[in-house]
Amino acid sequence: MPNIQIKKAEPADAEILLAYSKKTFYEFFAHLNAGYIKINFNDAQTEYKDKNALEVERIYVSGEHHGKQIGKQLLDFAINTARSKQFAYVWLGVWEHNGKAIGFYKHHGFEPCGSHDFMLGDDKQTDLLMKKML
Repeated sequence: MPNIQIKKAEPADAEILLAYSKKTFYEFFAHLNAGYIKINFNDAQTEYKDKNALEVERIYVSGEHHGKQIGKQLLDFAINTARSKQFAYVWLGVWEHNGKAIGFYKHHGFEPCGSHDFMLGDDKQTDLLMKKML
């Protein structure tokens, strides 16, 4: 068995410890994690800031896990969270040229309700805003 030195981490070690924790988490658990969702409500919302709504700001599923109903489960989580908070609707923005995602959201009851522009580098892009009434 190798002889190792164990020491208490100090505040100055935080950056190194964070990098190491990210590396080891990825090595051991990345294969178990296929996607994530980021939801916002109240003042954390990016557009409407409606206290009666929940925003799905991000929803991503790794390509190798598409078709496994993971996106549906993540979206259901957001909708159920909104219902538990008795919100009136869930809304999101999706790039206007992402037909696959737009179709996914329409299939799950979302309807277009507006748009907004954003910059991607020097390129002006447009998000389609969609909402689902609860």
